[in-house]
Amino acid sequence: MSQFPSVPRTGTVDASEWTSAVDFVNRVNWLFETYDLEGMIDSFLPDARVYHFHGHLNGEADIRRFLTDDYPYLIPGVSRNATNHVVDRDADGVAVRYQNVLVRHAWPQQAVGLQAGQVLESEDLPAIWLYSPMLDRLRLTDDGWKIFERHIGGSMMNKRLSLPGTSRASVEEFLPGPGMPL
Repeated sequence: MSQFPSVPRTGTVDASEWTSAVDFVNRVNWLFETYDLEGMIDSFLPDARVYHFHGHLNGEADIRRFLTDDYPYLIPGVSRNATNHVVDRDADGVAVRYQNVLVRHAWPQQAVGLQAGQVLESEDLPAIWLYSPMLDRLRLTDDGWKIFERHIGGSMMNKRLSLPGTSRASVEEFLPGPGMPL
């Protein structure tokens, strides 16, 4: 998808659907932020598709491999802030459009101190590292909302805040665990 569909001027979902879909998106961001791998994977339907600037993912095995091997450099010292949610009816669920702003609040080595409750200082952080428009197509299941399809649009990254390496090995020791405080 090179361009997101246009947004209708008026909403097409009721307040209950809107709040539960937005709450779900925000909770998924928290699962990513705390690197709750099983929680992240469980947020997607088994046959979900993801269109990421790293490539296309199809199904649970592909998503698991990506989140395990390729994604971890986007975790330590980074918060996810979804803003400007727009929720509309979709084929058999809802589509949630939002802007995801990733804020680097610490370098990976410092993130461990934050997780331990320390107060740190920096002249450069926190700062916006990455901006991405997002479109999550959600389906309601017996377990609540699940992502059927995720599109990450054209993104802008602040190179000064990028890590020199993007391998899992380069950040492994700094990854938080499920439920850990940031």
